[in-house]
Amino acid sequence: MAKLGEGDERWIVNERGDGANVNNWHWQEKDAFEWARDRFNHLLVLTVAEGGEHEVFLRTTGVTTLKGEAYVNRRKGKIIAGYEMELKMAYTGEIREGGAADGAVLATVTGNVHFPYIADENVGEEPEAKVLAAGEGAHDDKVKELMRKVGLPLLFKGVAKFEEELAAGGPGGEGDAPVSESGKPADGPGGSGAKEGGNTKNSEKDEVKRGSDGGKASRTDKTAPLSRKAHTIKMTERFFCRPQDICDALLDGGRVMHFSRSPADVKPAPGPFTMFDGNIHGETLEYVPGVRIVQNWRFRNWAEGHFSKVTITFREPEPGNCFVDLVQDNVPETDGFGNESVMDTTETGWKEQIFNRIRQVFGYGA
Repeated sequence: MAKLGEGDERWIVNERGDGANVNNWHWQEKDAFEWARDRFNHLLVLTVAEGGEHEVFLRTTGVTTLKGEAYVNRRKGKIIAGYEMELKMAYTGEIREGGAADGAVLATVTGNVHFPYIADENVGEEPEAKVLAAGEGAHDDKVKELMRKVGLPLLFKGVAKFEEELAAGGPGGEGDAPVSESGKPADGPGGSGAKEGGNTKNSEKDEVKRGSDGGKASRTDKTAPLSRKAHTIKMTERFFCRPQDICDALLDGGRVMHFSRSPADVKPAPGPFTMFDGNIHGETLEYVPGVRIVQNWRFRNWAEGHFSKVTITFREPEPGNCFVDLVQDNVPETDGFGNESVMDTTETGWKEQIFNRIRQVFGYGA
């Protein structure tokens, strides 16, 4: 029992002189971008063949483009992986004479498979993929069809394996085995030592630096360290409708009440708004129909007077194929009661209570 005015030493966290991150308790962030490039080069390598009058041989030859970011964060022993990437894999195809593997090569064609958006928000789903031949001849079409029919399912399995590996820790695996104050492996934050037969992981390698794509700032969105006082959420959602349809769903009071199944006071113009019976409220600062929505936005249980800023923009690469990009800045570290779940609650709310409900209610599913 601690004396009055003294802290209970069992609850005091002291700085370690050796700088060790005991039990991975403190925030760690590792850039996994170059690790991702290496894994894609390993997991998405394939060779397939199809017989017939002429044998068709198809193989991927490696990553030609990788843009975006990938990272692994750890806090309190929990692994949090995130990634948003655009990937292009090159392929080569050969048409051989006589339907035999040792036949003379009649033609060689090339192309690439384009994955425009591989992201953690779509984990478990087959990513969008486009097969792009370099030429327009009959041989190009034949190899392209083989890639679509046989190659893509194999590449999807490789992407799924990459997602599984990154979720398990990526470039650092599951991290170093927890270490007790005595320097021996521990079971957990209060563990007494490694269990018999347990595995001790190797120390993580030094952080990999990015190559030709250049250094990029670490993400500060949904997994930002809790030592920071404000955070940013970023997400992209896809709908099968026109941008104006989503604007109406978000700013027309009747439609908002329809998908939220709760009172709302919203209008498609600058001014104050409320949603979900006042649990969300703020002010619309800017509205350009089908282009952009900017709002001051807060939950009722946030600290008094604290507002985040929401910016929603719309892209439509082709009619009826709408992408909604949301950026929410200045999301608080905790709510008004000190709970550290604000980031997860806010992001889940956008995805499940707003965007997914809009898809279900209005039939804009993607």
